[in-house]
Amino acid sequence: MRGASFRIAVVALALLLGALAAPALVSCTQGPPPTPDKPELRSGHILWNGLERTFATYAPADLAKPAPVVFFLHGGSSSASAIWNGDGGRSWKALADEHGFLLVLPEGRADPADPDQHHWNDCRTGVTNPDAISTEDDVGFIDRLIDLAAERVAIDPLRIYVTGASNGGMMTYRLAMQLGDRLAAVGAIVANLPDPSECAFVATAIPILIMNGTADPVIPYDGGCVADGACDRGSVRSTDATVAFWVHANGATTVPNEVPLPDTVPSDHSTITKFTYDGGATGEDVVFYRVDGGGHSAPGPDPVPASVERVAGPKNHDIDAPTEVWRFFGEHARATS
Repeated sequence: MRGASFRIAVVALALLLGALAAPALVSCTQGPPPTPDKPELRSGHILWNGLERTFATYAPADLAKPAPVVFFLHGGSSSASAIWNGDGGRSWKALADEHGFLLVLPEGRADPADPDQHHWNDCRTGVTNPDAISTEDDVGFIDRLIDLAAERVAIDPLRIYVTGASNGGMMTYRLAMQLGDRLAAVGAIVANLPDPSECAFVATAIPILIMNGTADPVIPYDGGCVADGACDRGSVRSTDATVAFWVHANGATTVPNEVPLPDTVPSDHSTITKFTYDGGATGEDVVFYRVDGGGHSAPGPDPVPASVERVAGPKNHDIDAPTEVWRFFGEHARATS
């Protein structure tokens, strides 16, 4: 890393990347309990593999019956509350209120130097930065949270989704490969597949949305070291190779339908092109949003502080990433057999 100033900026970036009134699965909330007409984010914990794991849940007042479930994963050095308070969290809350789905915000392993920051075990190898190292069974943890949700809430088991940004997006890829039989679709933002990886790159077909910026200095679009040249946080494949992996895994067409999206905010000096690789009759599409000139931020309405932009690069404001991801999720349900 580039010293303390870089670490402070990365923490600020993690806060930016944000993006059940049933009782929490196991809850520990502060203040008066929520009422059906005033739902709120609730925190909870479970013991998993000898470690207390934390998460948060949000159920809108009009929770669907049965309810789809969206797992919203934070980026590295972040937390459930941090992403909830960003523009991504506000968008996901509004979408849950409108569409009646259950929102679950699990947290990765707490960083040794700061228990308010967390990381996922996303299959990267060669990581020497102590804050970024995680060997926890995060797949099993989230699998257990699905079971707990099903025990306590009338969820739709055919409409369980996962999305995340950065470290959370890389964890989304891992879940798609290792927990794909329980998921209907996934969405990975500013994230590429790890290279090298401790996980086997074997995946069954699953609808997937990928959204990456070409000017991302943290997860480089063309692949390479994460965050800087030291590679102490591992390295990743290129976005082209990441998309190609999922196109092959899904048996999708290799020639996409290409649609430039309207440049609604020219002042952000960034545009978006949407590529759809048709998954055929079974519908395991690969949808890729190429954010030309976009950095390491999920597209959305909030401005980027100058201190974050120096590390993360520019942010696109033409679309709202959660809205695009939910629209994609709404088109896909897992087959019954």
